[in-house]
Amino acid sequence: MESPQERRERRRAEKRQAIRMAAVKIALDDGLEAATVEAISTAADISPRTFFNYFASKEEALVMEPVWRPDELLELLERRPGDEPVFQSLQAVIRTVAVRVRQAWQDMKPFGELRRRHPELAARAAAVDETKVIETIFEAVRARPGVTGRMHARLLIIGSFGALISAVQESLETGEALEDLLDEAFTLLENGL
Repeated sequence: MESPQERRERRRAEKRQAIRMAAVKIALDDGLEAATVEAISTAADISPRTFFNYFASKEEALVMEPVWRPDELLELLERRPGDEPVFQSLQAVIRTVAVRVRQAWQDMKPFGELRRRHPELAARAAAVDETKVIETIFEAVRARPGVTGRMHARLLIIGSFGALISAVQESLETGEALEDLLDEAFTLLENGL
């Protein structure tokens, strides 16, 4: 049974998603310029003031919510055996979140269409998300056995998430098994592409 706090959090997440979907619908139907805070608020049946309780800007409402939190990734990484090679640890973390990422992307097809029409929105969001992820897990990756320095740690992180994104996109486009595509992506990385 849900606690009152869990119920509030669930309702807040549902409202946030409803606002986000209203924003995406307007942007897809009428264009990005038409997706103003006022138009989004009207479509979501809220006030502009309420909109700003959920989002800092219309751009924030127009990008898909990250499927994972950086602190969650750090926790997954820290659960891995301390003597495990870092590349294997990152593969395990990526595999844990991959299925959720694929499902979220599939459920959010309107965001994919919006991203296709307005890649600048996705690029902005991705840069922020990637920075948060790198900053959060950087020291943990850097401290793992076999990591030779700061650049090595960053490339391991970026390469691992690049493998995830590539495998998920390929799986959605071709229908191939995500696990097989992750294996292929990590093998390519491990072999130096």
